[in-house]
Amino acid sequence: MTHSPPPLLQRAAVLACLVLAACASPKEPVGPDRCHPRPNGAQCITQAPRPLSLLPVGTPVTVRVDARCEWNPTGVIVERGSRYRLAVTNVVEDWIRGPRILSVSGKYVQRWARASEFPMYTLVAAQGRDERTYFAAGPETTFTAASGDELLFFANDWPGYYDSNRGCVEVEIRKLPP
Repeated sequence: MTHSPPPLLQRAAVLACLVLAACASPKEPVGPDRCHPRPNGAQCITQAPRPLSLLPVGTPVTVRVDARCEWNPTGVIVERGSRYRLAVTNVVEDWIRGPRILSVSGKYVQRWARASEFPMYTLVAAQGRDERTYFAAGPETTFTAASGDELLFFANDWPGYYDSNRGCVEVEIRKLPP
């Protein structure tokens, strides 16, 4: 005679399996910058990748930042020690965070966010992919470059969970005079 677990325990086991399966296999992003496809054909049309280059003083470059991309390259190499101004100049699509687990206090859990020192869904800039260079970028920010790497952007979210994000902004990058 075989014994089966009580119904409540069976339901708990099934629920645990579903949760673990969902966490273990998020929808895979596409491309080298890990952009998730947009539902219903909606688009944040990003420009073709710019060749990597230094930015002359006073010459602005505008790039689109897609909240569904884990990295948004700009093609702009920042020069160590130089000052730059970033400004969100256009909201193409409102930034809306996907569903998240809430903490007891009701705030979004940011402990596991890529840049845990910043609120969830903040527009974050990075010099290269070095975590030590992350900073909140917007709506207008001035910074001094810490390294000579490409300037990148991302929405501060949990790694691997960019498929539920929505949003697209244009950011102007301008090198300031010394």
